[in-house]
Amino acid sequence: MPWFAVNTKPKSEDFAALQLEQKGFEVFLPKIEVPRKRGSKRVNLVQPLFPGYLFVRLPPVLQAVKQVNWTPGVKYLLCAGETPVPVPEEAIALIRQRTGPRGHITPGAQVQFPPGTRVAVRFGPFAGLVGVVERPVPGRSRVRVLLDLLRRQTPIEFDPVDLDRLAGAPGE
Repeated sequence: MPWFAVNTKPKSEDFAALQLEQKGFEVFLPKIEVPRKRGSKRVNLVQPLFPGYLFVRLPPVLQAVKQVNWTPGVKYLLCAGETPVPVPEEAIALIRQRTGPRGHITPGAQVQFPPGTRVAVRFGPFAGLVGVVERPVPGRSRVRVLLDLLRRQTPIEFDPVDLDRLAGAPGE
């Protein structure tokens, strides 16, 4: 059976997934760990990788489509006209491959801010300054940023939560 994308109601991905599972469907709701800062504390939130969407495996027959569309928390199954559009099995396999032992994707600093990325500091004594990522700091979940201080480039380590990627940065 192929996989299909389901559009959920806002912030209802978990609820819709539970409802679909209770109806006997195989559901895949990929999630990602996102670091955030709340006051002076650093927290990691686990959020849907694709907000407002999840994947469901079902036979592409009208009865199954109706069953999914009438599920609480679901807006609709993605279709071209009345024909459900399958998601390639390779795409689902690739996402599952990146899922860690805790069941979600945990990006490292090197993924968020590759070397050469222009960033702005959001918090702390250097807030408002702009710099360039030199490299991730291995084993510390931090990045080393070159800031222009005292007429020279000074390397300073930052938590990725304290940084904002600027437009035109590599990887965009």
